[in-house]
Amino acid sequence: MKDLTEKTLSCERKYSGKIVSVDLLEVELPDGRKAKREVVRHGNAVAILARRPDGNFVFVKQYRKPAEEALIEAIAGGLEPGEDPIEGAKRETAEETGYDVTEIQPLTTIICTPGYCEERIHLFYAELSGTAHSQDQDPDENVFPVILSEEEVESGIRDGSIFDSKTLCAWFCWKLMRKPE
Repeated sequence: MKDLTEKTLSCERKYSGKIVSVDLLEVELPDGRKAKREVVRHGNAVAILARRPDGNFVFVKQYRKPAEEALIEAIAGGLEPGEDPIEGAKRETAEETGYDVTEIQPLTTIICTPGYCEERIHLFYAELSGTAHSQDQDPDENVFPVILSEEEVESGIRDGSIFDSKTLCAWFCWKLMRKPE
């Protein structure tokens, strides 16, 4: 297999914000040609497909300014520096929904937009406690839990009302990996 590695020759920070930074890189391609790459730097994250004991799934609905609409999504959030992804998944689930994780299993890790962003999202499937306590959202969050049956999730995927990439990936990985019931 041919080595496709691009060697970074220089890196210039063009923007630094609250959750993202943007770097402009000059790279050398394997054949010696030079090229520019714009890279969005964003910490890694977790996304959790979560199911209650009654078989219904807990998603969240929140307004996403870049999309200019409220989306139904898997529970998700950024990892703290050095935080174990499983612990981050448990923390995010409790903060955003009020439910505690009773069992958790990794599904996969994805890169949603590898053409310009380095963020990796660790996807999990979690079984939840039967009852929720109060949410503990971040001060700038406005997140609402949404309870859906398996049929409602699949209907939402089919009709296009559930279309967030991490949510779709988590759903389809869970469907592929679960044991027939």
